[in-house]
Amino acid sequence: MPIATLPPDTRLLLIDDHQIYLDGLTLTLNTLCKGIELDHARNASEAEQQVRQHTYDLILLDLHLPDSNGLIVLEKLRAIDPLTPVAILTGSNNPSDMDAALRLGAAGFISKTADGPMLISAALRLLFGEQVVMANEHQPLDRQTNAREQGITPRQLEILDLLAEGLPNKVICQRLSLSEDTVKTHLKAVFAALGCHNRTECVNTARRQGLISS
Repeated sequence: MPIATLPPDTRLLLIDDHQIYLDGLTLTLNTLCKGIELDHARNASEAEQQVRQHTYDLILLDLHLPDSNGLIVLEKLRAIDPLTPVAILTGSNNPSDMDAALRLGAAGFISKTADGPMLISAALRLLFGEQVVMANEHQPLDRQTNAREQGITPRQLEILDLLAEGLPNKVICQRLSLSEDTVKTHLKAVFAALGCHNRTECVNTARRQGLISS
């Protein structure tokens, strides 16, 4: 029985070069949803052609395609149609991939391990303009490893946690017994690592990437 009814004439584009996965995903979406039309593209060239010919409500894009990197495809599709949300649906759980995709404007980053109901929930949220990030539950991102890969030190993780509490620099200095100049230096480094320009953006980005403990 369908668990969700999408708006009439909702049209999705699924971009993946694995026919078995495409068939399975199509069956899942058709079984669980009413009011949905699905198109397929198996490579970057087909995807660009489809987006130029049709208007989509949502595009689900794999990162690994035979003729191009998915991040490059993401940029091209957003240039063709900047209004349609493009979400990455991939087996990759690399935080660098996720960070790069979100920086390039991906509406979401969803693991292929997501089951049918989770995928439908994600699609509905994406269609309503939300950003959705679902990491691979079987390969959870380790906070320390994630931070290390992005050049963020354990001390900077501590500062991020306090930043998330809304504490000013002076209080962070007191909590960690650091000088204000040292805290500012650490914050500058974190901003650069995450590609952020202010405290709010930094906290939101760090929380989305699992760098904040709570």
